[in-house]
Amino acid sequence: MAGSRRALWLLLLLPGLLALLPVLSACGPVTPPEITAVAPAPSQGGTHTNIVFTIVFSVPMDPHSVETRLTIKTRRGKPTPGCDIRLAAEGRRTGCYFRWSDGDRVMRLLHPNHPLAVVTTYRINVAGGIRAASGAVNDLAHSWGFSTEGGPSLTSTFPGNGGSLGPYQAPALVFDRAMNPKAVAAAVSLSPDPPGGYQVLPNPLVAGRFLVEPARPLLPGQTYQVTVTRAALDVDGNHLQAGARFKFKVTGYGSSPSLIFPAGPAVGQYTEVLATATPEQVGDPPGLRLLASPPSGSTYSLAVAAPDGQYLATELAGGHGLEVLNLATGKSTSVLGSSSSTMVAWAPTSEQLAFISGGALRVYTLASSQTVTLSATSSFAGPLGWRADGEVLAAVASSQGLADRVALLSPSLSAVTYLSPPGTALPAQSPVWSPQGDALAFALGQPADPSTWLYAPGVGSNPFRQLAAGLPVAFLSSSVVLLREPSGALATVSTAGGPVSSLVGPVSGQYPQAVTSTATGRQLAFTRLEGHYLQLYLANDGATTQDRLTAFDSAIPLNAGPPVFVGEPG
Repeated sequence: MAGSRRALWLLLLLPGLLALLPVLSACGPVTPPEITAVAPAPSQGGTHTNIVFTIVFSVPMDPHSVETRLTIKTRRGKPTPGCDIRLAAEGRRTGCYFRWSDGDRVMRLLHPNHPLAVVTTYRINVAGGIRAASGAVNDLAHSWGFSTEGGPSLTSTFPGNGGSLGPYQAPALVFDRAMNPKAVAAAVSLSPDPPGGYQVLPNPLVAGRFLVEPARPLLPGQTYQVTVTRAALDVDGNHLQAGARFKFKVTGYGSSPSLIFPAGPAVGQYTEVLATATPEQVGDPPGLRLLASPPSGSTYSLAVAAPDGQYLATELAGGHGLEVLNLATGKSTSVLGSSSSTMVAWAPTSEQLAFISGGALRVYTLASSQTVTLSATSSFAGPLGWRADGEVLAAVASSQGLADRVALLSPSLSAVTYLSPPGTALPAQSPVWSPQGDALAFALGQPADPSTWLYAPGVGSNPFRQLAAGLPVAFLSSSVVLLREPSGALATVSTAGGPVSSLVGPVSGQYPQAVTSTATGRQLAFTRLEGHYLQLYLANDGATTQDRLTAFDSAIPLNAGPPVFVGEPG
C-alpha cells in the first residue's frame, strides 16, 4: 500500500519537475569566461620594463584559479626577475603581487622594484581551467609574447664635445627617457671640481633633461670634463646602455647671457652678489653662482655689474668709497672721489663708470684709474643713463630756484645741455635712452604723479612729445617705451603715443620693484615681494612668461636687489 502511494506522488510531481528543467539549466555554468584585453599586447615590441601585466575578463572571475595558472618566462625559460608568481598567488612575500579590480574582472600583476630584463622576449601563458565567479570554466589555454625595450641612452649634451660654455652657464645632459634623479646625480661627475662644488638637477618639465649646476662661476679659460657612468638608472631601474664623457672650454666673463644682482637681509644691505644664466629651456633649474661677498661683518650698499660681465662696482655700507672688482683676475681697485656714492651707471663699453657723490657727477675711467668731475654747478640725482655710443650721459640736475631738469653731459667734451620742454616748469626725473641713442624718454611731474615725455630732436619741428602717465623705465625697442604706471604696474606705450598696454600687474597685491631689460628689449627682469622676501623674476618682452629665478625663504633669508643683464642676452 505504501509503495503504491509513493508511485502516485511521483506521477503527480513529474510534470512540474519537467517544467523546471529549462530554468535550472539556465542557472548552470554553461558560458565560459573570456579574455577581452591584455597588456602588454601580443607581439608588442619595446615594452616598458616596469609594465604592469594586465588581463581583462568578460565576467567576474575566481582570482585564485587565474593566478595559479599564470606563468611568464623568457624564451629560455627564465622567470621575471625577483618575482615568484606561485608565491604571489598564495599571498606570500615576493617581488611581485596581484591586484584585482572592477569586481574581479581586471587582474594586474605588479613588480615595482624588479624591472624586466632589457631587450628580452617574454611569453605569457594562462593554462586552461580558469573559472568565473559563477563557476563557469574555460578549458582553453592562452599564450602570447612580447619584447622589452633597451636600457636608457644619453642622446645629447650641451655643449657638445669640444664646445664652449659661459662661466655662469651649466652643462646639460639629455637622456632618451625619464631617469632616476638620485642615480643620475651619483653617476655624473664634473672635473676638475669647480670652486664651491656642484649639483646635478633635473628639469621638472622635460623628462630626461639634467643640468650640472656649479655653486660658483666656472673658471674662464679652464677645460672641464663631464663623465656619465652606466650607474645612471631610468625610473624603472635600468642601467645606462653605455657611459659617456665630453669636454668643454669656459669662455670669458660676459660671453653668455646672464643676470647679476646683489642679495641680502634688506634693501641696501647686501651680503653677497649672485649671478644666474638665463635658462636654455623652459623648466631648467635656475642655478645661482656666488660672485662676491663683503668682508665679515660688513654689507654692500650697492653692487652693479658692468655690461661685459667682467667688472663689478661695489660699495661697502657706511660711507665707504666705490671698488671696481675685476672678476677675471680677482683684483679690486678703489675709485677716487667716490665716498658715499648714491648712484652708479656703467658705460655701454664697460670702460667707464659714472657715479654721484655729494651731489657731484663724476666719471671713472678703468684704463687710467682716473676720476673726472663732469659738472660742479648743479646737484645731480639719478638714475643715470648712458647713450648707446657712450658719448653722452643723462642725469637730473637740481639748481637753486629752478625745477629739476634733465642734463645731457659729454664726458669727452665736458659740455652740459639742459632739456626744458616749452611751457612746462615741472620737475624732471628718470631719463632713459633709446637703443640707437636718437631719443630720450624722461618724466615730468611730482614723484607721485609723473608723466612720460619723449625727446627726439631728429623728428619734426618740436622735439618734445608727451606720451602717457607714468615713469619711463627702459626702451623695449626704438618705438616702445616700458614705463611704471602710477599704480606701480609695468606697461608699454608707443613713442608715437596712443593707448597704454598693461604688462606686469600686481600679484597678491605686490607690484614689481627694481626693473631692468636687455639691450634688445626682448627680456625683462624684476624683483617682487613674495612670501616676505624679494624674489627675482625673468620675463619675455610681452611678460607672457614669468619665471621665478630665486627661492628665498626662512631657510635662505635673502632679498634680491636690483638686477643687471650682462653678456649678450636675446
